[in-house]
Amino acid sequence: MDTNFNTAIALLRSGKTEEGLQLLETSEGSQEKKNIAKAEISYYKSELKNAMFWDEHSLAADSQWYDPLIVVQHLRAYVLAAKELECISRAKEFLDYYINEKRKEYDVVGLRPFINIYENAMLRLDGKKGTDEPLKIKIITEKFSSNSAEISIGNSSTKEKANTISHALTTMWNTVETDYVLNIYEQYADFLTLDDHHIWAARNYIKLQKNENAEKAIMRCVKIWKPTENFTVLPMKFFLFKDIAAFLTPKMKLEILSTKKNIQ
Repeated sequence: MDTNFNTAIALLRSGKTEEGLQLLETSEGSQEKKNIAKAEISYYKSELKNAMFWDEHSLAADSQWYDPLIVVQHLRAYVLAAKELECISRAKEFLDYYINEKRKEYDVVGLRPFINIYENAMLRLDGKKGTDEPLKIKIITEKFSSNSAEISIGNSSTKEKANTISHALTTMWNTVETDYVLNIYEQYADFLTLDDHHIWAARNYIKLQKNENAEKAIMRCVKIWKPTENFTVLPMKFFLFKDIAAFLTPKMKLEILSTKKNIQ
């Protein structure tokens, strides 16, 4: 991989957007992968026409990378953009193109996951629910008796406790008294490295209309974000959740854009 390309991606992940984009333009490498990075930047700059354009000129080349969630996450953002811009026909035309390209590459069995992605995107464009919607947030008020499910954390340090707490929280979100779970989350939030916990917390806070807490949870998630491919630059996972996507104001998106992510 071209050194300039890697440097450009690192700059974009660190929040140095304009510098990173300039270097990306002059670097070698796959144009489709460059376009993915440009699309992500455009979504977070609220430049939706540009974001749609870059996705339309990259997503059909998904055989160039391993993580299938890139297409899933981008198409969630793409559909939201198409609906906001009232470009439904354009989006459907692109989706038809996308699935036709996949039909050229795969047999009937191999095509199934792509059909699922295509059909869910089409459903959302028509204002219908997809089959892969995340769980709705339930605010649980029934008091939780900690005596019946005590969290064993021993005498280890807070950072070491966080691993135990992380496992416990995984089973508690949406099943245990909301305030109780959020209190545990807040106590260990700065040590939790699983992004799902910060997303769960943010969604609960949004539901509770505790906007400041929701913003903090989202920014914690941003700071620990780990890319799954060497060309992704921003956490597109947020767009999987309608409540978070609607909560992200242009100002918040720019803050996410300029925040240094956890570069491994």
